[in-house]
Amino acid sequence: MTDKHERLASHMPDVAGNGLIDRRALLGRGMLFAGAAATGVGSSSAGAAAEPLPIDPWSMAPGLPIPPYGVPAKYESKVVRTLTNPNNEPRTSNARTPHHLLDGTITPNGLHFVVARTGFPDIDPDKHRLVIHGLVKQPLVFDLEALSRYPKVTRINFVECGGNSAPLYNKDPVQANVQAIHGLVSCSEWTGVRLSTLLEETGIDPKAKWLLAEGAEGQV
Repeated sequence: MTDKHERLASHMPDVAGNGLIDRRALLGRGMLFAGAAATGVGSSSAGAAAEPLPIDPWSMAPGLPIPPYGVPAKYESKVVRTLTNPNNEPRTSNARTPHHLLDGTITPNGLHFVVARTGFPDIDPDKHRLVIHGLVKQPLVFDLEALSRYPKVTRINFVECGGNSAPLYNKDPVQANVQAIHGLVSCSEWTGVRLSTLLEETGIDPKAKWLLAEGAEGQV
C-alpha cells in the first residue's frame, strides 16, 4: 500500500456509533486493499505469475470414458466414514460422517452417518411395504408403486443420532477430531410422501394420541 493509501485509510472514521464499523469506511478500506492486491503489492504470487504454467500430462491427452454412474475421484480417497465395526461382528455398527473434510451443507449419500444394530439390511424394493393400522377407519398397505402416486415434497433436513457428541460427557477431555465427536449427524435432501397425507388416506381417528413406528430389519 502506498503512502497515499495509508493516509486516506487513516483519516476514515472507524465507527458509526455503538462501536459499529462505519459501512463507508469498511467499503473504502476494502477497495484500497483490493487495489493493492490487484497491483501485486505485498503478494507472494507476483513473481510466480511471471513464470509459464507447467503443462501436465492429463491436459495433453484424451480423458477417461465417462462412467454411467459417477463415483468420487481418486483424489478424494481419504474422505471416508470411520467405522466402529468393519468386520460386522454381532454388535452395533456406526459409520461417522467426516465433517472436517466436507464443504457445504448437504452430506453426500455415501458419507451419511449410519447406526445399525444388526448390520446393513438388504431391502428388496419390490417387497417393501408400509402398513398403517390401529385407530383408523381403513387400515392400508402401501408398496412403493402405490406411494409413487401420491404428491411428494422435498425437504432439506439434518438427522442426528441421540448419542452424537457423547464423548463430550467424558470426565477427561477427548483429544479427537470433529468426525469422532460429532460424526453421527448428517444433512440431506429428502423426497417422499408426507405422513399426514397417508394418515388422512386411512381416516385416522381424532382420538389417536400416539404413533409407534416399527421396522423389519434384523432383530438382536
